[in-house]
Amino acid sequence: MMASRGMGAIKSSKMPNGSKKPRRDNTDFTEYKDGGEVWDKPRPKKLGKPKKLSPAKKSSAKAMAKAAGRPYPNLVDNMRAARK
Repeated sequence: MMASRGMGAIKSSKMPNGSKKPRRDNTDFTEYKDGGEVWDKPRPKKLGKPKKLSPAKKSSAKAMAKAAGRPYPNLVDNMRAARK
């Protein structure tokens, strides 16, 4: 028996996109697509054109960044603030 390779948790968003891969020793496995950082991916078409953040949402993003110890908000802070 082989030891675990430490795959860890697989994101649910990756689960439906797995594809079965056969092996010669009859130990088939499912391969999932690689994840990636949010800034490396193109904006989804269904979201439409980007909109400017309102002053209230900007201050919310700044507060999130300050709570995390960053001097200014990053893309993730801005996305989280825009979703509210």
